[in-house]
Amino acid sequence: MKEFFELTDRFAKQIEEIEKQRMKVGKILRELKEEKIEFGEDVFGKKLITPVEKSSLEELRIAGIDGGMVKQSFHGIDIILLKAVGVIFNFKKGKLQEVQYQPDSIPFPIPNIIHDPFSDLDFELNANMQRQMIEVETAIETIKKFKPEILLLDGSIVPHYVHKPEQSSPLFQIYQKMVESYRKLFMTAIENKTILAGVIEDSRGTRLCEILNQNLFSIPEIREARVLLEKTMDTNLLAYALNYGEMTFAFMYSPKPEEHPILREFGDMAKQVHSFYLKTAEFDRPVRVDFLASSNVEDIANKISSVLLAICNSSTYGFPSVLIEADLRARMSEKEIEEFGQDLRSRLVNLAGMFDLRRKGRPF
Repeated sequence: MKEFFELTDRFAKQIEEIEKQRMKVGKILRELKEEKIEFGEDVFGKKLITPVEKSSLEELRIAGIDGGMVKQSFHGIDIILLKAVGVIFNFKKGKLQEVQYQPDSIPFPIPNIIHDPFSDLDFELNANMQRQMIEVETAIETIKKFKPEILLLDGSIVPHYVHKPEQSSPLFQIYQKMVESYRKLFMTAIENKTILAGVIEDSRGTRLCEILNQNLFSIPEIREARVLLEKTMDTNLLAYALNYGEMTFAFMYSPKPEEHPILREFGDMAKQVHSFYLKTAEFDRPVRVDFLASSNVEDIANKISSVLLAICNSSTYGFPSVLIEADLRARMSEKEIEEFGQDLRSRLVNLAGMFDLRRKGRPF
């Protein structure tokens, strides 16, 4: 027990020391706030930090998309329930005038039965891709029907938490279908002149720290912190650098999209995916925003940040209200998948495929 508490004390001191170093680098970044810096071609803007003017929300239609998923495995099959909701906020003269939904305010879940003998890891990957596809399909339908000026996804605008399966894998066709659905979303947004953006609630990205390491090495304090920056998430550093209502420069999602494991699937459109960070709440960390822009990258980033600042209404939780509403509408409970499984099993008599997993029947 003594060793346990000694290790805990040591870890606490290590964390404190590392955070002090990050705080020091964050302070240096704030001191550079007004300076113009020559970055590479993958960065748009010459200032590290820029204040954001909150949108007046005049005659603006904003959509938010989120999805929910619950799943359960039996001895011979896996089952999934999926749901996605589009929420449309219509603003006039700075006030929310109307809220609309796609396909409905409380849509019924879509069941999916998986017969393939997936491993646990492949089943998780399949379920994640299925969820992303239904969210993207709902986003496409929302753009076509409501023509919002801005559409926000809960999460990135490119596939996430996935890897490309081998061509021999039964997941390969599902992966291709998912990528094609994202391509269709990009084209639909472009054709309807809708700004497409994704807000990442808990980003673990390190891209901005990489840019700082590459471009600010002439500053002694930054040069000394290179190892630290290589091991730091962007939001961890920016928590010390950004104040409420401030954003970073915009930058390409990947400096070499043609080599990126996911972006390379999108051809020339991969170069249109960009990111920036924005502090939307006084007592919360910055959020990462990914967005699509073929030109006027700075202007589009400024417009998105202005709108986000206006619709993030909590001082402690910096997430846009339209996505909070979408999350509440799309959220699902384990009870729903249990009831679906029970209903399905009641229609089948003592079939081995519908047996519970052995671990659920342990006598201890």
